[in-house]
Amino acid sequence: MALHLTPEEHDADPPSSWTVEKHGRRWALKSSRGGTLDTFATKREAEAAKLTGFHARLWEKEGRWFRGEPVDGWRSYAELAR
Repeated sequence: MALHLTPEEHDADPPSSWTVEKHGRRWALKSSRGGTLDTFATKREAEAAKLTGFHARLWEKEGRWFRGEPVDGWRSYAELAR
């Protein structure tokens, strides 16, 4: 699962730019590009997810991958970008 297609998209959409919005009875964590990343029962959970949640960790791994650093279980970006 990837959040972004290019290093430029990745760099332009850090977790600090993500927002939390109320949707019905749930709280949505949204990327700066407008997509909903996940929903949560409470605003506190959604805000915490910006820093330590699944998508924040994925964003960090994706950044390492784009920079050519190894990520366990992922094929290298250089290999896939050919």
